[in-house]
Amino acid sequence: MSYLKYLLFNTALAWSISWNFMAQYQQGTIELNHEQTLVIPENTEHTFIDYGNNLYFVTKDQIHRKSLATGIQNVQSQKKWQTIDQIISINAMKTVVFSQAQQQVCFTDNTLSTQGSCIQLQDYGLSNVTHVAASKRPDMLWIYDELNSTLVLFNFVQHQILQSVNNLRGLLALKDEPILEENTAGLWIYTKSGQVLRMDDYLNVLSDEQISFSSLVPFKKGYFIIQDQKLMYHSLLKDEIVFDKISTLSANDKLHISGNQLIIEKNELLEVFIIKEN
Repeated sequence: MSYLKYLLFNTALAWSISWNFMAQYQQGTIELNHEQTLVIPENTEHTFIDYGNNLYFVTKDQIHRKSLATGIQNVQSQKKWQTIDQIISINAMKTVVFSQAQQQVCFTDNTLSTQGSCIQLQDYGLSNVTHVAASKRPDMLWIYDELNSTLVLFNFVQHQILQSVNNLRGLLALKDEPILEENTAGLWIYTKSGQVLRMDDYLNVLSDEQISFSSLVPFKKGYFIIQDQKLMYHSLLKDEIVFDKISTLSANDKLHISGNQLIIEKNELLEVFIIKEN
């Protein structure tokens, strides 16, 4: 074989290998396998699902906690908390209970027993907190105060504000109140009007998209959404995936991520799917 033919042959082979690798990467996809259907207990007023495979059903006077992994259930009175707007898992042994009406965060262990005193957010100059989120950094919470459109990173062990950004809505051109979620890909800030931003640890914007949805939940470097009654996964790296076989969705359904599970909250039911990445 002449040198020119040899060069052309190996160049073509290299391109072929490279193209095949790219094709395999781009065709990598997500599968959802239905695991189980759970019935939300009667008289439940609010349902919360954390990233640690735990379900929380809030009634007028109690919180019922159920582990998806073990099936173990705990019940705790919540009269002293009056109203509960979020329940967030920090780790396997610590859970945060946020009350917007009382402007406080309280802490429980994995049996829902109270840990220490509640933190009064007004003591830190925060008077209209509307959303909190667990940080991937230990002992920290993201807290959003709507009054001054302020985002803070709060160390709840040292009781100290470590980062603070004022006029968040103005800086990011947010049209309405932000919702916060953090995972290993960064801090996600999204709004009901369809703005979806991802930020790094220094609050630099990594991505900024506009997309319509009725419910959204981040997963890895992308997010699941319900759009026009269809379930989709929108990746920042790959093409959008539409799950045509999962139907009967409505604009009132809500998406949750818990471990490697996607959970669709539908009226009185929870549809649990195992997420499999190919």
